[in-house]
Amino acid sequence: MYVGLITLILTVFLFTRIPTVKKSIHVRNSYLVKKCSIIIPARNEEKTIGKLLSSIQGQFIQPLEVIVVNDSSSDLTKDIAENAGAKVIDAPPLPNGWNGKSWACWHGAKESKGEFLLFVDSDTWFEQAGLLRICETYKVQQCQGVLSIHPFHKMETGYETLSMMFHLIVFASTSITHLFSWPCKPSGGFGQFFFCSREVYERIGGHKAIKGAMVEHFALSQQAKRCVEAVEAVSGKDAISIRMYGEGLGDLFRGWSKSFASGAKSTNILLLGFASLWIASLTSLVFQLPGMIWANPFLFTVEYCLIGVYLYLIVRRIGNFSFFETLLFPVHILFFLVTFLHSLLNTFVRKNTMWKDRYVFIEKGKDEKMK
Repeated sequence: MYVGLITLILTVFLFTRIPTVKKSIHVRNSYLVKKCSIIIPARNEEKTIGKLLSSIQGQFIQPLEVIVVNDSSSDLTKDIAENAGAKVIDAPPLPNGWNGKSWACWHGAKESKGEFLLFVDSDTWFEQAGLLRICETYKVQQCQGVLSIHPFHKMETGYETLSMMFHLIVFASTSITHLFSWPCKPSGGFGQFFFCSREVYERIGGHKAIKGAMVEHFALSQQAKRCVEAVEAVSGKDAISIRMYGEGLGDLFRGWSKSFASGAKSTNILLLGFASLWIASLTSLVFQLPGMIWANPFLFTVEYCLIGVYLYLIVRRIGNFSFFETLLFPVHILFFLVTFLHSLLNTFVRKNTMWKDRYVFIEKGKDEKMK
């Protein structure tokens, strides 16, 4: 029965808190929004980009400009963006050594005019006053470096909740959730949202400095830290949201497996060790469930419910997970293990993966169109 107690202790240690975007807003800080250039890298995003652009138009304080970088889309992404009033530029052909998203962000930054640069994925959208809340967070926390935000995950179907373990590991890898995280600075950031001043962007070398990275904004946050810039990482609850991998279970599996192992490879070794212990304890718990239920059903029920309740208190700040879905954490851990093993195979054996109709060669950082 010790495995349940160990799992609970590790869970509390790794996930003591989840910092979020500030809820309060002050109109006097609206000048920050007006100085923002929003840069959206987009490749075949006709199903999602309209919602993002509409959410920007719905903000009561508008940014300086919205730039969509069309990364060789073969669908209606470009037309939708132009019809929505965004400035659309076409990314030049992708050179060797670059990841496609970093290449698009780099060119968007070069075309922008704002004092602040806000890079955001096209499958996200801003909540009401979300832009102002984000700027408020940047100002109140006196970040003056970079602000990385994990959008709040809004799910519509049951299979999407299988992302739960991945979200938790992503948060843990940034060093903002553990018991001793209060005095510590983040060790990395999140992939979907990156905010900084132009001055800081130029000082850290921009996306060119991490051009071959698979998890580009995690790597860019690490680059900022190496350059002795302040880094903040928070959840985007009530400010910016996302629906990830909504095209089916296969889409979710491919999406998480494309870069998860390479992201783990870049994580602080101590954090990686604790996260691995936590996953191992959860896995052990899952496989010992029949024996634990048989040996002492009352103690098992108490330990299981404590773990489930605590996980729910954490993940509700990350996405719209229900209490019942959180109690199914054994299913989540099994899906995580299968997906992570597939990601390990791609990262360390095949050394490539496919995303957005491109093969990404992880070892060299080369990104090529699929023939």
